[in-house]
Amino acid sequence: MTLRRRLMITFYSAALLAVIGAIAAIHYIVTPAYFDMEEDSARGEVARVEAAFMQTLTILHARSRDWAERPEVQALAGGDDSVMPQPPGANSLSGPGVDQVVVINQEGGQHWLLAGGSPDQAALAALYAEYQNRFCYPFWGVTEFAGTPYLFALEQVGECGAVLFALQIDQSMEQELSGITGLPVSLLPFQGEDIERGTRVTRLNGGAVQGEFGIRDYNGEPLMLGKVTIDRGVYARGLESLAWASLSLMVVAFTVVTLVHFYVRKIVFRRLGLLHDTVQQIAQGGNLDLRLNVPGNDELSQLASDFNRMVDNIKDSQRSLAEASQRADAANRAKSLFLANMSHEIRTPMTAILGYTELLENPSLSQEERQRYLSVVQQNGDALMALISDVLDLSRIEAGQLKVERQRCELAVLMKEVIYSHSLKAEEKGVQLELEYRTPIPAYISTDPFRVRQILSNLIGNAIKFTDEGRVVVRLRWEEGLQSCLHMEVEDSGIGMTEQDLDRVFEPFSQADDSHTRRHGGSGLGLAIARQLARSLGGDIHASSEPGRGSHFFVHIRVMAETDSPRIMPQQAMAAEIRSQQMPAIHVGGRVLLVEDNEVNRLLVQRILSRAGIEVVEAEHGQEAVETVEKDHNFDLVVMDMQMPVMDGYVAAGALRDIGYRGPILALTANVMSDDRRRCLAAGCDDFLGKPVRASRLLAACSRLISSSRASLPAAVPDAVDRG
Repeated sequence: MTLRRRLMITFYSAALLAVIGAIAAIHYIVTPAYFDMEEDSARGEVARVEAAFMQTLTILHARSRDWAERPEVQALAGGDDSVMPQPPGANSLSGPGVDQVVVINQEGGQHWLLAGGSPDQAALAALYAEYQNRFCYPFWGVTEFAGTPYLFALEQVGECGAVLFALQIDQSMEQELSGITGLPVSLLPFQGEDIERGTRVTRLNGGAVQGEFGIRDYNGEPLMLGKVTIDRGVYARGLESLAWASLSLMVVAFTVVTLVHFYVRKIVFRRLGLLHDTVQQIAQGGNLDLRLNVPGNDELSQLASDFNRMVDNIKDSQRSLAEASQRADAANRAKSLFLANMSHEIRTPMTAILGYTELLENPSLSQEERQRYLSVVQQNGDALMALISDVLDLSRIEAGQLKVERQRCELAVLMKEVIYSHSLKAEEKGVQLELEYRTPIPAYISTDPFRVRQILSNLIGNAIKFTDEGRVVVRLRWEEGLQSCLHMEVEDSGIGMTEQDLDRVFEPFSQADDSHTRRHGGSGLGLAIARQLARSLGGDIHASSEPGRGSHFFVHIRVMAETDSPRIMPQQAMAAEIRSQQMPAIHVGGRVLLVEDNEVNRLLVQRILSRAGIEVVEAEHGQEAVETVEKDHNFDLVVMDMQMPVMDGYVAAGALRDIGYRGPILALTANVMSDDRRRCLAAGCDDFLGKPVRASRLLAACSRLISSSRASLPAAVPDAVDRG
């Protein structure tokens, strides 16, 4: 399968997966949310109907209570049959809202004032018996008279007499509830199905939702079922909108992928086709007069130029050299040049590291050669680590995980340290590196000195790299105010940039000209990281430049001057002294348990520790380390890798603490993020070093931890000294 076809399949597959993921999210997240909203709305509407139903019962109870206070009703309930209330038709009793009115005397005698149908004396007797069981306390609810459901209110009259008001639950009540709530309401007899307490919501096929609530009699037995029908128009429109959104998303995704595919085919594959055709003609016919002609100024055009140079070298070698071996050597040199020009930035230091390491295996090397080779390996290792650090910084920035730690620092000393760290490179190129102060500055400021140093180092290193003669000037200016600001400028007299170059010079993996990448090196990350760091410190970076006349970078960051910090003049700032950072030779001594599963790394750390007078006991994984300490607690320090088989360092550190080991534990791991450090300390480690680690840093950490351990346990000092 061709690269073009694979790329097309990849593009459309990615678009399809994105669309499927979006549709799945809509189906599993948005749609259930619609259902929940719909159910909540339905329950609210049912609650309105129930409230209206209960309001009707409340009104019925109020009427019965008012009627119970009438003297003639009280006399009738007391057994005086000579005083009868007025007939129901002669007062408001028979008006809307009541169907049956009964006065019951204390002996249970019933006086039906308003029947509203056939009186059900047995049901009324049972209701009165329940009233007596409740100690003649008024109560109300739902019951049945002659098989018909009624709302009733039984109010106390006298000592144990009562007056009953009842309202039939029929279609008129349904219409009344519908008129109050504006919803279709049905009150149906109980058919034997299970009536749950609360509200039950059911989705109907006809574009509606039905809410159901149970109506129980005064004994708690199911009697009726209330149903409320609610339109699902909003939900239907929402689903239609989601469907159109999904379709639009699919169309947009495939349109974008199609445009990207056509763009890549035009920019990359069309030019690759030219490369392939010419190379194939040269390969088949051996015509070295053919040349690759690829327009543009990028990797593909550079590939064409390099290939043309390779062909020229081969042709020149064929003319000048007669022997086949000489022609092969010329071809190899041309191939080497081609590969060197095409190698990625990371291959350059890796080539030096691997090559000079192999040369060091020669036992006949002189001490001077061996030292020179080791220096080359170290320098290229530093370059590779710098590249990795830049990539990690960029990834943290893009992930929004870059953390700024503000602390007190001496500004003049910080500036001088940065200048001195680049002075040797400037001297090697014959470039004058200068530092100028435009205003007085605070002696001490609160900022992140590591990030400020990183910003300036990137700008100064860039300026020196692109300046072959002249000077590089670093200027500082302090702006006082509510939000104090530190202004820094880096100006060089180098090759400069065009206006178009300035637009992309702060983009990752970009430089002003691709040819400069080959001439001057660099990953193209420095300026991008510097700008993001400046923005994280509350500032920004801008640049101005002119081809052939140098570049001028302007940096400003928000900085707070310490409250007790005096202002120092430029002459005083220039006279600031840098503290020596050289570390004396370390002789640590003591006994250390080294836990590392990688044999090469274990040997390296063992050699470093042994050279410092430390007795080293080795373990290949965490389980072996725990077993070793169980047998012998007499270790001044445990140096432990965190990623190991059988038992990793995090579990092993906790296990060592559980079995009673109280000595320091130093975590040594390739995971160098801030979360990894916190995880190591939480597991029981005392300190953390990231791989690859320098011998000086490792020994300094070991010395500090062992010394602090001995200071906290004075009785252990003589033994540790004897072992050292």
